[in-house]
Amino acid sequence: MKRVILICTVLFCVLTACRQDSEKIEMKHLENAIKETIADNKYQWVVILPGLGCHGCIQEGEFFMSEHITDNRILFVLTKISSLKILQQKMDIRIDEHSNIFVDRNNIFTIPTDNRIYPCVVRLKEGKISDHSFQSPQNAAFYQLEQQLK
Repeated sequence: MKRVILICTVLFCVLTACRQDSEKIEMKHLENAIKETIADNKYQWVVILPGLGCHGCIQEGEFFMSEHITDNRILFVLTKISSLKILQQKMDIRIDEHSNIFVDRNNIFTIPTDNRIYPCVVRLKEGKISDHSFQSPQNAAFYQLEQQLK
């Protein structure tokens, strides 16, 4: 029995440490990407939409973007996009008509963890990241953002 408890404790510690390490890596990466690309502090949110990954999650991100494209508190970052033309047709949005869309042609915003397949919502306060979350099957980041935008 003691052995089972010990094994469970070790596994819990390892899994928790891995998650914390991923969060630190993501935070550092996002801080650097934002510092490198966003010149002003006018945005309260950055929504990163990867072109590849969790299909349903990305579709939710595209829908969120089409519904909130005129909200200048949000910067939409499109990364790892295979075809801007197809994306524009699918979403019925002209990217060059919106100053709050950043096309990440160099994939600077591609998250270097397993979470790179999910859209990411980053909250900014005075140009600094206060937190970030991912739209995934386990997390409704767009619903949470929707509630905060009201």
